Amino acid sequence: MFKPKVDLSRELADKLKVAAQIAGASSMQEFATQILEEGAAKVLASTGKKEASAEEVEDIANRLKGLGYIE
Repeated sequence: MFKPKVDLSRELADKLKVAAQIAGASSMQEFATQILEEGAAKVLASTGKKEASAEEVEDIANRLKGLGYIE
């Protein structure tokens, strides 16, 4: 299975660890996956889209690269 890597600041990782514990998640990764899935579903529902076009995916990837989140 493909597992993309997301770089987080130490501050954000610490916040996620605390929030995961409070929420009762078994790990920070489980918690982060859950909130990312919920966020993505919310955005997709608000736009009425089920998937992004190839151009949109490329644009998003370029933005994330520019911000240093992906290589």
